[in-house]
Amino acid sequence: MFRRKIIFPCFIVIVAFLLSAPILADCSEINLQQALGNFYQNNSDVLISKYEIDKAYGDYIGSRLLSNPNLSFNYSFIGLKPFPSATDNTQTVTRLDQLIELGGKRALRSGAASETLESVKFLQRDTVRTLLIGFYTLFFSINTDILNDTLAKDELKRFDKTLEIAGKRFEAGFLSLVDYTKLILARVDLENNVTSIEAQLSNDIEQFSFLLGSLTPLKPDLQVSEQFTEYTEEDLLNNAYQYRFDFLSIEKQLRASALNRQLAKAQAIPDITLGAEFDTIGSRNTPGVGFGFSIPLPLFNRNQGEIAKRGAEYYQLEIQRDKVRHQIVSDIRQALNNYRTSTRVFEAYKSRKKDMEELMSRTEKAFSIGGITVLDLLDTEKIYRDFMSKYNQSLVQGNLNRELLKVYTGEIK
Repeated sequence: MFRRKIIFPCFIVIVAFLLSAPILADCSEINLQQALGNFYQNNSDVLISKYEIDKAYGDYIGSRLLSNPNLSFNYSFIGLKPFPSATDNTQTVTRLDQLIELGGKRALRSGAASETLESVKFLQRDTVRTLLIGFYTLFFSINTDILNDTLAKDELKRFDKTLEIAGKRFEAGFLSLVDYTKLILARVDLENNVTSIEAQLSNDIEQFSFLLGSLTPLKPDLQVSEQFTEYTEEDLLNNAYQYRFDFLSIEKQLRASALNRQLAKAQAIPDITLGAEFDTIGSRNTPGVGFGFSIPLPLFNRNQGEIAKRGAEYYQLEIQRDKVRHQIVSDIRQALNNYRTSTRVFEAYKSRKKDMEELMSRTEKAFSIGGITVLDLLDTEKIYRDFMSKYNQSLVQGNLNRELLKVYTGEIK
């Protein structure tokens, strides 16, 4: 009766685990390159950001267009007695006016719009670069889940073998009921650990699928390497100044600002409006033609306010460029420090992995012959699980930090 009470909760946990298994079984596996392709094509934020380029392109098209001509028609000096009719003073004027910009305004305006368009293109790619931080973090987080899931299941299988030996010792009278019960309850914890990891893996897969814009679950392949490359700060910074899109974007913004500054000064040069007209006069509609022009006199408004504003904008962007440059240095140093730290931590765990596996193997053998107590076995099991979990975490963290290092240098695919 006692054994039934113990085994029944274990049975419930196993059934619950088996029922949750099909959720992961329905997932389609995808490698890193395929995931990146789906991310670039289907991620909502990436797609939204691309329309900023279209908007900037619309501004560029508008900057190259000429001013529309203005057509006007006037019919004046109409007699009102007894009914409206033409008189000797009646005039009909049909006029066409065209604004002509001087000072190279159109070229400056389209040049600034062109530089802005290039800046927006770089800025959109930098938005993608920033989004890749979350992509890689989630991708390798799932890799951690996969490694821990494998570890938890292997631990459960190995513990079952130990539990089988313990059952024989219990039936033979070499193991107390209390110790045997502790082992059975310890197995429940292992089962619950597998269930929790499977649930975390399912949640991360669902979030990852949403990130890729997929309605069906997509499970990343296990893609970690124990080989790590050494990087230097100088090489990374040289690459960053060539590929960091936020830096390239601010450079284009400075060029656009310089052109806008010249445009503001050119606005002080008055434009000319030329016009031609066709007139008819009197009741007989005597025809005539005329022409004229108009030019504003820059006596009071010489665009001083806009010139000052564009000058301040340019100096502001210069400071912004220096800030971006410093930000790149800070990002690279932090990312490189995180990468080196994670690889050192992994190497420390890697150097002791065989020792830990040997300790676990010897402990199980010692327990099978009655050389150690149940508490010693469970304590070693716990130490081994913690060690291997940290080993998996450090391995994945090293791989993640390596990819993030590339992201912070702007070398995205």
